[in-house]
Amino acid sequence: MRPGYLTLPAGQVHLRQAGSGSPVLLLHDAPGGAAGWDPKLIETIAGKRWVIAPDLIGFGGTTVADSAAGDLDAQADMLAAALALLGVRRTPVAAEGAGAAVAARLAERHPGLVRGILVLHVPYSGAERPPAPSPPDGSGGHVLRLYDEVRDSMIFSPWWRPTARNRRRRGLPSAEVLHALFLDTDAHGDAHRWLASSAAEVWPGLAGSSEMVVAGDDWAADILAMPEGDVAAEPARSEPGERGYVQVSTGLVHVRRFGERSSGRRPVLMLHANPGSGSGLEPLARALGETRPTLVWDTPGHGRSTPLPDAVKDAPTLAGTYVPLLVEMLDALGIETCDVYGTHTGAAMAVELAIAAPGRVGALVLDGMPLFDDQPELVASVTENYFVDLTPDTHGSHLRRAWGASADMALWWPWFNHTPEGIRDVDAYRPEFLHRVVLDMLRSAPHYHRYYRAAWQWPCTERLPLVKRPALVGSTRTDPLAPMTPVALRLLREATETTFAPLGAPGSPEANAVMLARYLDGIG
Repeated sequence: MRPGYLTLPAGQVHLRQAGSGSPVLLLHDAPGGAAGWDPKLIETIAGKRWVIAPDLIGFGGTTVADSAAGDLDAQADMLAAALALLGVRRTPVAAEGAGAAVAARLAERHPGLVRGILVLHVPYSGAERPPAPSPPDGSGGHVLRLYDEVRDSMIFSPWWRPTARNRRRRGLPSAEVLHALFLDTDAHGDAHRWLASSAAEVWPGLAGSSEMVVAGDDWAADILAMPEGDVAAEPARSEPGERGYVQVSTGLVHVRRFGERSSGRRPVLMLHANPGSGSGLEPLARALGETRPTLVWDTPGHGRSTPLPDAVKDAPTLAGTYVPLLVEMLDALGIETCDVYGTHTGAAMAVELAIAAPGRVGALVLDGMPLFDDQPELVASVTENYFVDLTPDTHGSHLRRAWGASADMALWWPWFNHTPEGIRDVDAYRPEFLHRVVLDMLRSAPHYHRYYRAAWQWPCTERLPLVKRPALVGSTRTDPLAPMTPVALRLLREATETTFAPLGAPGSPEANAVMLARYLDGIG
C-alpha cells in the first residue's frame, strides 16, 4: 500500500492507499492502525477498487491531537475532511471493531457520504471499558503488557475479555505486523483506550442497525459486493505539512519539516543517531525551526522510511550507500545548500555529505563524533557483541532485548561490557526517558545493525581531514564519545568546540537550538 499524508487545519492524516477506481474506506480497530490490514485482503480488493485506509486520530502516523481520539464526532469530521481532499463524494465503509462506531458517526454527521457500513467483526457484547494502563517502570514490563494488549486484540474482542465467547475466528497476523501495530499504538499513549471506551459506550445503540451489515467469513467478497462509491473529476489539493514522504531510488524516505521555509536562512538537515529514527530529533528540530527551516529524515530502514533493497542491505557504507540517497532527497525537495547537524552515526553521515557534495553544505554541527578506526580491538568486540537481534516475534521477546540493551547503554560502555572497566559513572535512565529511547530503537528494528555497522567501520581519521566546511564539534559531558572530540578537532581544518545540553533534560532542545542558531548565523 502507498503511504502518504493529507494536511488538515487540525493536523495531518496518515493513510495508505492501493488500487484505483471506485473507493472503499477501511477503518481499523482500537488498538489498530492502517499497517494492520492483511496484505492478501488488500491485494484482492485493490484489484477492483480504490482502497483508502487511514490511521484514525490517536493511531499510527496521524498527528491530529491525541486528546480527540475518544471523540467520535472529531474522528468522523477528520475522515470527512480527508475524503474531501481525495475527491471522494460517497463511499462504502468496511470497519473493524471500534472503527465501526466511527463509521456510524461518520454516516450520522455527514449524510450522503457513507454508502453502507460492513462490520468486519462485532467489537463488544455490551457497554464495557478497557482496564487502566500500566505506568512506565524501570523493568519495561509496561511495554510488554501493551504488546500483549495489541496481540490479544487480534485474538479476543474485546481484548480485555479473554474468554471463549469472545474469541475471534481469525489467525494472528505476522510478527512484523504486530510489531508495527504496537509501535503505532504506543506512540499515542492511551489513545486506543479512549476510542475503545467511546465505541463501547455507543455500541449497544448501534447493534442491529439497518445501516450496518455484519461480514461473513470471506471479508474480501463481502467488501467487493458493497455498492460503488463516487469521486470528483478533480480532487482537491492537499498542502504540504510537517511530515511527508520523498521518493528516492531505493524507495520512500520519511521526512519531518519545521520552520518558515522563506526565512532567508539556510535550511538545516538533521541526521539522527543509531539505533533510532528522526523522531528523537523532533524536539530539537522544532525548537531550531523557530529561526530557520529544519528537515529531519528517517534513514532508510528506520522509522517510516523504506528499508534498503536486498542488493545493498547486507554491507552498506555511509559514503557509497546512504549519502547518495541524501543528495537525491535534497534534489527532490529543491534544496541547493543546507547546514547539516548530525549526532553519532548521523555526524559521520554529515561528514561524508560534506566531502561528497561540498557545494551543498554550508556548515556542519557534529554532536558526538564516532571515531573508532584507531581502536581495532573495540571495533572487533562491538562487531561480535553489540548488535541486538531485534527481529520481531509474536510473543514480543524482542522488546525485552531492546529494553535491556538500552538500559545498559546508560550504565556500561559498550553496553555489553559488564566488567568494572565498562562502568559508566552516570545515573540510570529515568523510566520515561528510557521508554522513548527503546521505542526509537524499535522503530529501526530489525534493520538498525546495517546502518550501525557502517558507522563502526567508518574510517573517521582518514575522512575528517578531507572536510572543507566549517564545523561546530562537541558532545554532552556524559556522552561515551566525548573523549573523541579533541581528536576530531585536530583532524578538522576549521572547527569550533562546544558542549551540548544533555538529552532528555528539561529545556535542552531549546538551549541547544539557541547555541546552534548563534553559530550558524555567525557562519553566514
